[in-house]
Amino acid sequence: MLFTSACSRDSLPTAEEQLVGRWEWVESTAEATPSVTPASTGHRVWVDFDRRGRARFYEDGALRSAAAFSVRRAIHATDRKRPFRHMIIYRGYRSNQFYSVSGNRLLIEDANGKSGAHIYRRASRSSEAQVASTQLLD
Repeated sequence: MLFTSACSRDSLPTAEEQLVGRWEWVESTAEATPSVTPASTGHRVWVDFDRRGRARFYEDGALRSAAAFSVRRAIHATDRKRPFRHMIIYRGYRSNQFYSVSGNRLLIEDANGKSGAHIYRRASRSSEAQVASTQLLD
């Protein structure tokens, strides 16, 4: 007996689905400046992207801001290997950002012409539960 399996395009998560969830900040870099991390700033930062197109930004357990967002494909003319990139379009928050998801890693790059990149890791269920219980106590 022979069993075969094939992945269809329909079974792969879309760019929007890959973005949904809680992402904990790991590091930020900018041109000609040292990188910053939660250890160097003394702050724990994360962002929640939900399926209804809302992003919520937290610092040390406190909601700092929120914005509606959508995802679009944007042409990236300077990179021949990746002719397009995914972009987060925020309404009511800063500027737009390019992003890519690889496994549990989210890379966000500012799309405002300045070179800045932010690395996040997908939060585990246990860390999400810990944060939720901390928020209830505040």
